[in-house]
Amino acid sequence: MRSELLASAQETAVRCGLNLFGLVDASRFDGCSPCEQRFAKHHPRCGTLMVLGSGGRAFWQQYAASSASSASADGQDLYTAATVRAVVARLHEGGIACESVVLAASPKVNANRLGECAGFGTVSPVSGLLVHPEYGPWVRVRAAVLLEGRPFGVVPDAAISERYHPCCSCSKPCVTACPAGVYDGRGNQDLGACASHRHDGGCEPICASRLACPVGSQHRDEAGEDAHRHAFRLATMQRWFGFGVWRLVPTFLRQGR
Repeated sequence: MRSELLASAQETAVRCGLNLFGLVDASRFDGCSPCEQRFAKHHPRCGTLMVLGSGGRAFWQQYAASSASSASADGQDLYTAATVRAVVARLHEGGIACESVVLAASPKVNANRLGECAGFGTVSPVSGLLVHPEYGPWVRVRAAVLLEGRPFGVVPDAAISERYHPCCSCSKPCVTACPAGVYDGRGNQDLGACASHRHDGGCEPICASRLACPVGSQHRDEAGEDAHRHAFRLATMQRWFGFGVWRLVPTFLRQGR
């Protein structure tokens, strides 16, 4: 019965374009995460994470065809939230206690690491981008459903990073393509430099580093698509790093500490 419920929840997500789906043991994720990024800190009863993401153009196509499609910057997050609510409702019908978290590119959650734990790809040791075997960097972790305990039993490690190493023999075009020098080629990111560059109008249409990656290039965004445009929205980065009107707001208020 529980396996059928899990399959039903996955089908609900896939129909709406969330075609990447995986379970993660919450304690395993928290064990390799900084304190401020651990789910147990705010959700101590969470034992399992149901991670929902999208690869390629499936999400954009479903979103664009839906009645919820909007030119608003929050349109896709609202659509994601509605989809996740449907998944949660299905789980509740099966007697599983849970709550949803739409990540919405929050810097407080290392979404790429969460996606890696869910089997959505490998976090590049060069750029820190999540790289999927088929979709390359054109993937996005969009939400997590926090389940109490382990309703589907022990969750095996779904990570593929031990066997999938797309960047080891690569010439690192993602590093040289970045006009702001965000990546050092060893997996470190200077998000402050990225925020400053984008605040000044740079990389408006798309992330140059993601565009330069040779893996999954056939899944690049379509014209007008912004489903994977940037890891963090410009507005999120302006708030987090204190650009524009946010420069007048103390750090602890901007970052919600």
